[in-house]
Amino acid sequence: MTLEYRGTRLTIRYCEQPPEGVEPDDWIPPSWQKALQHIPAPKKQASCWAKMLVRREHLANQGRLRSPDHWNTEGMLPDDKHFYAIKVDRLRAYGWFSSRHKKVFYISHFTYKKGRKLAQEDTNQVIKNWRLIEEG
Repeated sequence: MTLEYRGTRLTIRYCEQPPEGVEPDDWIPPSWQKALQHIPAPKKQASCWAKMLVRREHLANQGRLRSPDHWNTEGMLPDDKHFYAIKVDRLRAYGWFSSRHKKVFYISHFTYKKGRKLAQEDTNQVIKNWRLIEEG
């Protein structure tokens, strides 16, 4: 079963998927767990997760998010299109609008943003996942 969220305008799919036999509702992407380690307070972690789910729902239903508060254009993909960041505090969900799968936005991974600039490792991870989905 694929981890995804279907809205009225877009389907949000995750590059990170639960292992075979694990229900998507009972699973949390490893990159989200790693990003949350930077936020020590459990209440703040729960708040960030709730905000991310609201932003995901809004993107799926509206096809866009308010920029720059909730959404940034981040970097370039190999097909000369951009990838984006859904923003919640210092947490980011990097992703792109698929050319191969119509009306699908893929979330590559989650991360905790340490500085002001996009980290090269995040760009590399998005491009790696983009190649698997769009070229694979």
